[in-house]
Amino acid sequence: MGMQAAGWSQTLSDARAVGLGAYAPLANDSRDFSINPAGLAGVRDWETAFSTYMTPTGDDVGFVFHGLILAKRIGDFAAAFQYSPGTSIRFVVPPTLVIGQSANPSSNDQTIEYAEPFTLGLSYRLNDQLVLALAGRNRRETVEDTRYEIVLGDTVAIPVIYQTTSEARYWNIDAALAWKPSQAVSLSLVGRNVIASLGNDLPASIDSLRLNTDAIGELGIAVRPGRRVALAAAVTSDLTGGSGVEWTPGLGLAFRGGLYFDDDAAPFVNAVAVGAGWSYEFVEVGVSYLRFLDQTGRRGSAGGDSFDPSGISMIDFNPYSSDRIAISVKAMFGQIRESLARIEGVKVTSAVFPASAATLAYKPIGTAWIRNVSDRPIQAKATFFVERYMDEPTETLPVALQPGQAVEVPLTALFNEQIRRVSQQSLRDATVAVIATPAGQQDDTFQTRVLIQGKNAWDGDVLSLRYFATPDDPAVIKYTRDVLVQSRDSLADVSRALEQFAKARLLIDTFAGGLTYVADPKQTADHVQYPAETLSLRSGDCDDMTVCFASLLTSIGISVAFVDVIPPGRPEGGHIYLLFDTGVEPRFGSSVAENSKRYVVRSTREGKETVWIPLETTVIADGFREAWDRGAQEYYEDVEVGLGLLKGWVRIVDVY
Repeated sequence: MGMQAAGWSQTLSDARAVGLGAYAPLANDSRDFSINPAGLAGVRDWETAFSTYMTPTGDDVGFVFHGLILAKRIGDFAAAFQYSPGTSIRFVVPPTLVIGQSANPSSNDQTIEYAEPFTLGLSYRLNDQLVLALAGRNRRETVEDTRYEIVLGDTVAIPVIYQTTSEARYWNIDAALAWKPSQAVSLSLVGRNVIASLGNDLPASIDSLRLNTDAIGELGIAVRPGRRVALAAAVTSDLTGGSGVEWTPGLGLAFRGGLYFDDDAAPFVNAVAVGAGWSYEFVEVGVSYLRFLDQTGRRGSAGGDSFDPSGISMIDFNPYSSDRIAISVKAMFGQIRESLARIEGVKVTSAVFPASAATLAYKPIGTAWIRNVSDRPIQAKATFFVERYMDEPTETLPVALQPGQAVEVPLTALFNEQIRRVSQQSLRDATVAVIATPAGQQDDTFQTRVLIQGKNAWDGDVLSLRYFATPDDPAVIKYTRDVLVQSRDSLADVSRALEQFAKARLLIDTFAGGLTYVADPKQTADHVQYPAETLSLRSGDCDDMTVCFASLLTSIGISVAFVDVIPPGRPEGGHIYLLFDTGVEPRFGSSVAENSKRYVVRSTREGKETVWIPLETTVIADGFREAWDRGAQEYYEDVEVGLGLLKGWVRIVDVY
C-alpha cells in the first residue's frame, strides 16, 4: 500500500501551521485558510503563498509541490483560491490470484486516490472583534478497479484483464467564526463539513471506499501573555486536537513548537512538531518538521487489511500520514503596509460659523477615538480635512499608545478664506485620518460630516461676535477716511488729549444721521450683518450696530470692547452695548465729563488706565449724546449697582 500525507482537523500546507499544531485560533492571513477561513480577514491587499514538503521516512524521498494560494481583500471582505495538487493520498490494494476449484480462476486489485485540488474561501469582518467566513473544499475520489481472469479453453488458458474507473466529485463546505475580545485573546469556532457531498458519489458497490464526511466542530483559543509569545490550543468534537507556542524575539524571526493528540491513538500525544520562520517587509518564509511518535503504517506502505477509509476525515493529516518537512513562502503586494492604528469613532461637537472659524484652529471641532491595533507601542496623530474650505489637513500632536490602548484625541481645523463665502447653511464631508508611521502614511480613515453655517450666522456668544468686526474692510476704511477728511477743519481745533473722543463723536453723529434701528426679531437673533452690509443698508439691530461702530472706531485706531449683559433669571433680557477708549488719563477725566459715573476707567492692552465711554447702540440714531447717556446709565446699574462683573452676569470683551 503506497500513500502520501494527510490530517484530523489540521492541514499541512503551510510550515507555520505544521509547527504550531493548533493553527486555527492564530490564523491571520491566507495561509491554510482551509483550516480556518476566518483568517482571511488578516489579508491586507493582495497575498500569495507557496508550499512544498518532503516525507523523509517514506518510500519515496523528495520534495513535492503542495499548493499555491492567491487572496485579495476588498473592504471588509476577503476572498481566496487555493490550488493544491499535493493535498492527495493514494492507496494500492494488490491482487491475489486464486487457482483452484473455480473453472475460471480470477483476482482483482484497486488503486484508490483521494484529493482536494481546489479550495475557495470568503471572509467578512463584522467589526474589529468578529469575523464570519466560509470555505468550500473540492474533493475528488477515484477508484480504479482492475480484474484479472484466466479463461480456460480446451487446450489453453488465456489471461483477460477487465478495468473500470469510478470517480466522485463533490464540495464540502466549512463555516468559521473568529472572535477577538481583546488584544491578548483570540477564539475560533470552525464547523467542518457543515454541508457535505455537494456533487456526485461513488457507486453503491464501492461506497465503503468513500471518505468520512461527518460534520466536525473545532474550538480553538490563543492567548498572548506577552508581546512576543503566543499560546494556542484546539480540540475537535472527535476529541482530536493540538497545542502550540510561538515566540517572536525580533529581527523578523519566529520559533514554534506544537503537539498533536488523538483520544483514539496510542500514545495520546501522537506527534510533535518544531518550526521556524523569518519575515522581512512583504515576504515571510517558514520551515517545520513533523514527527509521529508511533511509526506504524506511516512509512508509505501498510498491510491491506489495515486500510480503513472511514478513519480519514482530512486528507492532509490522517492515520496514514508520514513524517514531514514543510517549507512555505508567503508574499504580500499592493497596499501591504501593516496598519498600526485604527479610528474607532469620530464625533463632531461644533458647527462651523464662518465669522469665527479661525478659533477652530485651537478650539476642538470634535474628537476621534484612536486605538493601537499593533503588538508594539506607537506614536499616532490624527488629521482633519474638509475639501475646498481647507488648504491642508490639520494635524494633532502625537500621542503615545501601548498595544491595544485607545485614546480620545481632539480635532482642530484651519479653514481658508472660502469659508467666509458660504451664503447659507450646508453639510460637508470631512475626512479624519490617523497616522502612526514615520513615513506619514495613513493607517486608517473615517468619513464624517460637518455643519457649516451661513456667513452671517452667529452662535450667540459675545466672544464670537468680535469676529464680525472688520476694521480692515475697504468699505469701512473708505467711510471713516471720508468723514475725517471732510471734518478736518473742525478737528484741527481739538486738543490732542481729546482727539480720540472727538473723532469717535464725529463718526457716530455723522453715521447716525440716516440710520434706522431695526428691532431684533427672534427669527434673526442668530444673524449678524457685517459692517459693510450695515453701511450699505443704513439699518440694523443691536448686534449689527454694535459690530459696525466697533469696526468704524477700530479702523481709526480707537480701542473698543463689547459689554455683554445677561440678567440673572432673565436670559431673554440679554443685551450688548459698546465701550470705547478716549485715550484720556483718569486724572483728566473731568475734561470728558464732570460726572465720573458717565465714564469707566479701565486698562488698555498695554496695561495703561484710561477713560472709556459706554454707548447704547440701539439709540445711536438719536445721536452720540443720547447713546452715551443711555450707555452710562446701563453700565452704572449693571456693574456698579448690580455688581454684574463680580457676579458673572456681565462680561466685557475687548475687540482686537
